[in-house]
Amino acid sequence: MNSLDLMNIVRHWKWHLIVVAIVALFASIIFSGTTFITPKYKSFAIVYPGNLVAYSRESPTEQMLQLFRSSDIRDRIANQFHLAERYKIDTTGEQWHTELIKTYEDNVNINKTEFESVEIDVMDKDPNVASAMVDSILLYLDVKARALQREKASELVVIAHNQFMQKKAEMDSMEALEQDLRTKYGMLDYGIQSKEVTRGYLKGLTDGRSRASMNEVKNMIGNLQTKGGEFYALEQDLGRTRAVYNDLKLNYENALKDVSKELTYSNVVTRPVPADKKSYPVRWLIVLLAVMGAELFSFIVILLFSQNGRKL
Repeated sequence: MNSLDLMNIVRHWKWHLIVVAIVALFASIIFSGTTFITPKYKSFAIVYPGNLVAYSRESPTEQMLQLFRSSDIRDRIANQFHLAERYKIDTTGEQWHTELIKTYEDNVNINKTEFESVEIDVMDKDPNVASAMVDSILLYLDVKARALQREKASELVVIAHNQFMQKKAEMDSMEALEQDLRTKYGMLDYGIQSKEVTRGYLKGLTDGRSRASMNEVKNMIGNLQTKGGEFYALEQDLGRTRAVYNDLKLNYENALKDVSKELTYSNVVTRPVPADKKSYPVRWLIVLLAVMGAELFSFIVILLFSQNGRKL
């Protein structure tokens, strides 16, 4: 057929096509109403990630997206808003949980935007519930991210505590040995005592000190000769051990802070609000598609009959 034949067919069947269009128009208006289709309202939020610690090579936005889509958050939302009952899902069926997940994913969409933010869209028949669900998703993101961070921080606390206590035991042992040398041999400061004892010994030789005083000096010299090197080395090791101990103590205290700190993990750019206009269904689009579909179907039927030489 050429274009002239098609125009003749349309002209011949125009009243039939008009009637079909009118019927499709009124039918689509009726069946797209609230009696047959429950209207839904959309609430949304736009957020950027914050305070998230990377676990692999993903970006903070991708990590936030994974957290939003976690089963923990989905299950918390389902329990809080009784979604199985709300979505009219029969929980006695074998696959009710699968159906719940599918319906949830149909009504809750979380996607990354072109600006590296995350948009959360929730559809529900109650605009207040839709807005509350978005708020709860944001809240449970903080709960989930905080739990993951505390889990890792708790592991670091155990490691830091073990290192800290091990170094403390080592330091205590060295301090006890140092105190023993001080008590038994009078060791206080190897460098100063060496100078002072030598000076006292030489001075005693020249000014004729008493034998008791010289014996005390000689006794100290003997202690320095036998235990001085050990005491000096112990002092040096103890100084280094104390420095390491202080560093480990600081690490341990910082790890404890990481476990107890309360952080939020999203920067909300657009906060959810209850919608004052339904987003679904779009009645004008349903009506338009219904009329166009009815007209197209009718025209195809007319063409088939025309090609077979049949007239209605």
